[in-house]
Amino acid sequence: MPIYDACIIGAGPSGLSTALSASIMGAKVAVLEEHKEVGFSNERCGGLVSERCIRSLKLSLKGEYILNRVSEMVIHSPSGLLLKVELGDECLVLDRVMFEEALASRALNNNAEIHMGVKAKKLNFYKSHVEVEATSGTFKGGTAVDASGALSIFTPAVLGLKPSLRRPIPSAQAEAKIEGLNEGEVHVFLGRYIAPGFFGWIIPLDFNMARIGLACERGNPALFLKNLLKRLNVKEVYNIIKWPIITGGPLPKTFESRFLSVGDAAGQSKPMTGGGIFTGTLCGLIAGMAIAEKTEDLVDAARFYEKTWRRLLGYEFKMQRLYRMIFRTLDDKTLDYAVSLLNGIGWRSLKDFDYHSKTIEDFLRNINTIKRVFGKPNVYLLTSAIILKTIGSLLAHSTLE
Repeated sequence: MPIYDACIIGAGPSGLSTALSASIMGAKVAVLEEHKEVGFSNERCGGLVSERCIRSLKLSLKGEYILNRVSEMVIHSPSGLLLKVELGDECLVLDRVMFEEALASRALNNNAEIHMGVKAKKLNFYKSHVEVEATSGTFKGGTAVDASGALSIFTPAVLGLKPSLRRPIPSAQAEAKIEGLNEGEVHVFLGRYIAPGFFGWIIPLDFNMARIGLACERGNPALFLKNLLKRLNVKEVYNIIKWPIITGGPLPKTFESRFLSVGDAAGQSKPMTGGGIFTGTLCGLIAGMAIAEKTEDLVDAARFYEKTWRRLLGYEFKMQRLYRMIFRTLDDKTLDYAVSLLNGIGWRSLKDFDYHSKTIEDFLRNINTIKRVFGKPNVYLLTSAIILKTIGSLLAHSTLE
């Protein structure tokens, strides 16, 4: 008989939310994390999430892991045009380390085991269980959960998929001191000389400290980031960190008999932004439910996981992939015009921070306004839709995990 109901590889938000959900429902789980500490790097996460995300994890909205709250986003077009957008509900800037520690604490309090400094090396599947060969020995479980992130080797191997399906692109971020910062505003920078194929961001931590970063489809993100820091006249910079973010959307399949893939490993991050805290933890909670069901037929439990997360998030991922494909084709002139268009019609509010397609669809329904202001809706409707999508762009930029 298996010792654990599940062995979870990776103690990031996706893995910890899986452990939390399963352990709350009485399952016995072990989390294996190769690093010696939970939340080993704040610099690898933009850490911007909605209150909905925190509430779904049953964490306090007054926790010490909340560094700041923002209510507005400022879009910078390639030529310097500005567009201010209200985020609706306040968004939270997280201390990633403390956030993961809080998740880990909840999981431990519900009898989950977390093994730090233990690296999973190989999975061996048997009819009755799965074995995870790790640096500290072998762990046996009913199911293996891959929550090891964007560079996972297990999901492609088990599911027979190419890692390139996740479409990773390089990003870079630093924490820096910056003068004249409004701590209630997030900034997004568009343009091929800023971040070709993606965007740059400033996420304030307080009145003079911020996370400044970008991702790009071409070139070295660290060099583009240095140019952005120079443009912003930033004097004090701490640790430029590079890592891949996932923009390809979810993999075509995220389960196999005795195996679930969760979070970045499964491509469950937003294609327009690379953000994955909300989507990854939501999928983790669902995975935990599937594990704890203790169904006789484990394949049915795995199918429940896949069917449920796709029902909740599948449409959003599909629409974001479409908008991202269009966004990649827009040149700087078109981006400038789109920002000008949005200013012209007085668009000032992001409808939903977690589900961007709602904002875009609401905007596209208002065709008469666009016709009245600009007279040529076809191209401009399309471009403004993309900008609206990008406006949600800092959206829990949590692949930056």
